[in-house]
Amino acid sequence: MSYCNLLKFDSYFLILLSFGLLFGSCSESTLVYSVETKLNPHSISPLTAIFVIEGDQPFRAATKVLGATEISHSSEELSNNLEIPVLGLYPGVLNKVLLTLTYDKGTITDTISIATDPLPEYFPKIEINKIDRTKMEPGLHLCDMHYANNGTFESRPFIFDDQGEVRWYLNLDFFKEIIWPIQRLKNGRLLVAGLNEIHEYNMLGKLIRKSVIDEKYRIHHDIVELPSGELLMAVRKDGATIKVDGKEIPSINDFIISYNLETSQITKEWDLAKNLDVSRFDLNHTIKSDWLHMNGLAFDQRDSTVIVSGKNQGLIKISWDDELKWIMAPKKNWGRSGRDGKGFDTVAFLLTAIDSEGKPFSKEVQLGNESAADFDFPWGQHAPEVLSNGNIILFDNGWSRNYKTQITYSRAAEYKVNEEDKTVSQIWQYGKERGNEVFSLLISDVDYLPKTKNILVTPGFVANYGKIIEVTYPEGKEVFEATLYFKTLKGTKAFAWGQLDIMYRSERFELEY
Repeated sequence: MSYCNLLKFDSYFLILLSFGLLFGSCSESTLVYSVETKLNPHSISPLTAIFVIEGDQPFRAATKVLGATEISHSSEELSNNLEIPVLGLYPGVLNKVLLTLTYDKGTITDTISIATDPLPEYFPKIEINKIDRTKMEPGLHLCDMHYANNGTFESRPFIFDDQGEVRWYLNLDFFKEIIWPIQRLKNGRLLVAGLNEIHEYNMLGKLIRKSVIDEKYRIHHDIVELPSGELLMAVRKDGATIKVDGKEIPSINDFIISYNLETSQITKEWDLAKNLDVSRFDLNHTIKSDWLHMNGLAFDQRDSTVIVSGKNQGLIKISWDDELKWIMAPKKNWGRSGRDGKGFDTVAFLLTAIDSEGKPFSKEVQLGNESAADFDFPWGQHAPEVLSNGNIILFDNGWSRNYKTQITYSRAAEYKVNEEDKTVSQIWQYGKERGNEVFSLLISDVDYLPKTKNILVTPGFVANYGKIIEVTYPEGKEVFEATLYFKTLKGTKAFAWGQLDIMYRSERFELEY
């Protein structure tokens, strides 16, 4: 062999040797792993799963459910053994989930298939009417949904995406009663409330904590998380009575309590009858015991006061020390406060409606007999919220508007209250112009969306459907609208409790663990 040929041989040998060393090094450092899939790991969240991953060296993991709206989750934890959540599976299909494992020497991807069952047939049909994602608040769409069950309800809150596909839900049928509200706490857990129980879940449906309230209190409609972490709850108190027409009768849904989740203790109680006229029945067309029908609360951090929505009376503000500050309601037929009607005169606390120039509206508007073009009191309202500027936004259902029973309109409305002058002005509204198509006599919701400053409006029961509408503020231009057509498969469809499907509230919601 010549010198040149020997040199060529040596060069080839070195190249082959180098390739072999690199190949050997790579094969020795490649992550060896196994994945076990646990679908619906806690039995109540069918569109979730857990990947249980074991590796021969430390790694980090991330998942992505593939589809038109991809749902991702990643973990910064570095370990040889990880459990990583999978959220947002599609129902009734073979899902493709991209798994990414990152380790010291590189990254490995794998696509794992997960088959899911179809949705229960009574889920609503979801139609996306309008969407402009460039102008919308981030997140998906959480619905506080309840299905008629011949006089009771089955509660199954769910989240759907921008294509109208359900991507998450909880089966809460085991409560055997309606469950409301459902909301995310500051600690990231989901709060779910029954009559006298509070459950805290993670997004996989795992029960983190269960709290049982004193049985003489029954939660009704609303819970607000205070800055302290305590909960403010609208409740019914067993044994409470009022005196009406000389007779003592039971009363319902007219107390508030604050509750400490850490200690499982009730820390304070408010008696709404102490500050209101329990014998005023201009808007109460059901039973006299439900004289107030408290259905919503809001906390004003500026002065530690509570805004109360009483469907059968109006909007009320009380102090932390249980003193009445004002009443926002038509000025008709208000008398003395107290469960026996022997308290103070409530008339002095009624707000006077004024226009943009500060002039009071006519007597007929103040009494609620008429509505002005630029002012209307809330009628049968729900979901009050205090904005950062101190104004109040709510869903004005239009229940018995102007004391009339014919169908009118619902709307989101914003009010400004001057507490010193005892006046109220209407700042903004959306919905009146749409008439019957968003008229929701029952329940419903409105939310201020902080990133876009848009308003989310939820007429929760419009005939056989509910709507979720996001509008720009103050223009009131729709950037998202969805219609949810209810099926009511297990009810008579009569206008009665538990005979119709209803959507209590909706939220713009990030589907994340």
